This record gives sequence, C-alpha cells and structure tokens, in this order.
Amino acid sequence: MNLYKKYFFPVIFFTVTILFSIIGFNPPEVVIIGPEFHEKEYFLEELDIISENLDIKIQYKAVNDPENYIIENKDLNASIALIPNPQGVTNLAERGHLYKLNSLIVEDSLINKIYPEHLTDIVSINSDIYAGWTRLFPNSLIWYDISKFEEYDDLNFQDFDSLISSTKKIADKGVTPWCANSESSASTGWIQTNWLEDVILSKNGPEVYDRWSQLSIQASNIKIFYSVKIIDDFIFYPNHIHNGPDAIISKEFRNLPKVLLDDKNSCFLSWSGHYFRYYIPDEYAYGEDYGVIKLPKITLDNTVVGIGDAVVLIEDNQIARNVISEILSSNFGEKWSSYPDTEFISANKYFNREIINNELTQYEFDIVHSSLKQDLFRYDASEVMARPIGSNLLWKFFVNFIREGSESIVQLLNELDREI
Repeated sequence: MNLYKKYFFPVIFFTVTILFSIIGFNPPEVVIIGPEFHEKEYFLEELDIISENLDIKIQYKAVNDPENYIIENKDLNASIALIPNPQGVTNLAERGHLYKLNSLIVEDSLINKIYPEHLTDIVSINSDIYAGWTRLFPNSLIWYDISKFEEYDDLNFQDFDSLISSTKKIADKGVTPWCANSESSASTGWIQTNWLEDVILSKNGPEVYDRWSQLSIQASNIKIFYSVKIIDDFIFYPNHIHNGPDAIISKEFRNLPKVLLDDKNSCFLSWSGHYFRYYIPDEYAYGEDYGVIKLPKITLDNTVVGIGDAVVLIEDNQIARNVISEILSSNFGEKWSSYPDTEFISANKYFNREIINNELTQYEFDIVHSSLKQDLFRYDASEVMARPIGSNLLWKFFVNFIREGSESIVQLLNELDREI
C-alpha cells in the first residue's frame, strides 16, 4: 500500500506531462479586430503582457474598416474590437453586434473612476454602455516653426482674440502667418469642423457643445452662427492664410508640416490636431525645429476637443471581459509609453504620466487630462453626430463656405438646417 502511494501519483504526473508534450496544451485564445494604425507594434507588445498575465493567447487582426467588417461577416471568430469613433460604436450596438459592458463598467465603477461621464454617454444607448476608452488625442493645438516664430515678439497667446489680433497685424505687414492646407479628397472640410468645435466649446461651454453634437440646437442658432463668424474672420482676413483661402480646400493636408517648416514659406502657425505629428518629416525635431501650444481660450479656459479609440465586446465571455478590463486599466500602455517616439495618451486618469518617455506626448497628456479633470474634454462632435451629417453635410458646408465667401454664411447655415 505504501509502495502504491509512493509511485502512483508520480507516475500519473509523468504520464500527464508526456501527454501534454505530445498533444500540446493550448491556452484560451482571444481575437481582437481593429484598424491598422500608427504604433501598432507597441500595442501588440501591450497585448503580449496581458496574454502573460492572464495565461491566454491574444491575436490582433487588422482590417481596413472594423465597423463594416463586423457588420458584413457573420463568422468573426473574434471577441473584442477596437472602434475609432463613437458613431461606429452606436451603429454596431443598434444593429445588435455588441454586448453591454454595464456590469464591467458600472457595477465595478471602473469607467466612472477613470474618466468623465461624457465619454460614457457618447457610447451608450438608453443607459446601456457599449464601450470603454483606451486612448485619447487632442485636436485643440497650434503648431509652430520655432525659427520663424521667434522673429515675432508681439505675438500674444493670452487668449484667442489676442492671438488673432496679433497675427492680423503680421499679415498687414505683408507676412502670411497661417499655414492651413486641408484638402482631403472626398473628406475635405473635416479639419474645419475641428476648428468650429474648438470655437463652440471654448466660446459657449460644454452644454451648448453637447447640444450641437446631439443636433438638438440648429446650425442657424445665434451661438453657432457667431462661432462660424470667428472661423470666417480667421479664414478671410487678407493675407492671413498661406496661398489664400482657396489653399484650405485645394492643398493636401498631409503636406502641411512640410509647408510650415519650409524656410521658403513665411507661414509659421498651424491650427491642427494631434494628426499633424504623423506627417512631420524625420529631419525635424520637437523643441528645436517646431513646437506646439494648446489653442488659447476664447471664453472658457482648459477646453479640449479630441478623438480616441474605443474597445467593445462582440462575443460575450469572461476571458474577453478580463482582457477589456486589462486594456482599460491604468497599467495598460506603460511599456508603450517607455519608447522615445511614443504617442500613447491613456484615457485613464490614474495612468502614471512620468513613464511617458517623450516630451511632446507628455505635453499632450497634460492638456488632455487637465481638461478631463474639469469635465471640459469633449469628443469630436462630427464623430458623435449621425454619420451622414457629421461626416458629410458639415464637410460640404465648409467647402461651400470657403468657395462662396463670408456673404454665404446665413444661407448655408439655413440650408444645413433643412438637410439635417
């Protein structure tokens, strides 16, 4: 009997070990669908860390358009998806492709602890929450060429009005201060919607901005009208825009950093979002050749309009929910942030910004999280609105406005109301 006890369990253990080595032990696998994106290799490293923590395998499947891919494919073989806008989240939820995250988000108070309610509201339907946010990026930025910028001591960044007044004076002297290439094929006009959103939020505050994004305020409303007038003054003041207003809709936006940093051009300021970074030629360095500053306030300080990445559940199981919890945690992105070229900005307010190994990304992190703390961060309204409006009619509005000039504002806003 003692010999039996002595040898039985070691033999069983040895046999099971041999069987696993022959057959192979496959841990559970989670497949995540998402877009191709800048710094994807760093994101995959973060997924490897989660895989190790949870003792699972995670596969990332990059597709051209995750939203349509989910709609068009019945056999997804995936549990999680990254969706780069709230329009896509609510569209998928309304079609029945997503599972609610309320138990993960509300009962655990996860989301309420890490960012303001606004970011939950825009991915919710009737109090059912369908996404959490992983990354956020600011739109409300002004980029500048340092060498040209330093030539003008009279630039005033105290507020938006002071800045525009000082750049008008520069324009009056024969120097064109603003680079504004914005042509983007069928999407031309989207950058101007960013400008309008910056103005609406800072001039009128979050309440009016939220009504605008929900289309519960008309385009012809006086608050929206005067916001457009500010854009009008910026665009059409003589000699204010490099190559004139027409360049806004005829010159490729991806060339904007080259235009700004080319010594042959006089323009040295650009009202552009985080995306500007993607197109800066490698030979230029932040802090030496170019800099960035948050868009000065119009009325309300610390407002920031931005975009981000949402994570959603497309197959409900506990392992997938555990992965989402890890992605939304304050630890996610730590390795990513350690790289010198990192652009990762966590949506989680508990993320340790000291880990960020890039001065420019630290600056962007600071302005995003400062606005989040005051509930003054708002998501890009054109990506909250129904897509035919935010990603079509508004773009066309600005293209027509730039073509037809200041006199067209009232007519075009009334037309926009009728179409909405």
